[in-house]
Amino acid sequence: MASELPPPESRDESAREVVRIYERYAREVVERFDFCPWAARARREAKARPSVIFQRDLADLSGSLTAIDELVSQAELSVGLLIYPRVTADRLDFEHFVRRLRQADSERYEPGAVPFAMAAFHPHAEPDLSDPDRLVPFVRRSPDPTIQLVRRDALESVRGELSSGTALVEVWMLSPAGLAAPEKEGVRERIAQNNLDTVVEQGIAAIEAVLADIARDRAASYARLGLAGAAQI
Repeated sequence: MASELPPPESRDESAREVVRIYERYAREVVERFDFCPWAARARREAKARPSVIFQRDLADLSGSLTAIDELVSQAELSVGLLIYPRVTADRLDFEHFVRRLRQADSERYEPGAVPFAMAAFHPHAEPDLSDPDRLVPFVRRSPDPTIQLVRRDALESVRGELSSGTALVEVWMLSPAGLAAPEKEGVRERIAQNNLDTVVEQGIAAIEAVLADIARDRAASYARLGLAGAAQI
């Protein structure tokens, strides 16, 4: 609906700011704390594309499906990011939306032919240090609710990841420029354990301080642009 969008004259600027804020998270959190060992290299290769979706209502899947179709048509891209700056849903509700979107997308293809795998990122996730997998939502604490889309042929190039799930297959480890498949199994598990070790070593406070600074930048920027309804971190 038209009411879901910023005024036309500010839409492009708003989208640029949403992407800028997300890229702070990618550089200052994921890369800085080495949550993914391929982050910097893949960012330099610029094979991912963000799409900003201004809807508030998660009942509507049409805008997201259109954005996915646009990514499918660009074969040179391995990764897409759907960023929802106006969505205020909590993490569990957003994950439910991602499940519905995944189902709707899969119904458009023959079995096994769905182009993208999906993973949910959300700003509201408390750190849980009891287990490496339980820490994943905290590592994925993006400034806005976000869906990461990764081409399945890229996933298949990372040995063992498709069969063991995509819980920690970040966009930055799936460069289409020729990252070799790991020599051993258990990539996801090793990264998850490394991330837990890093968070314990660096301290939750150090990481949350960076996230808080990004959140303040986001709040000021979105207020200036009139992105009313955007979730508060």
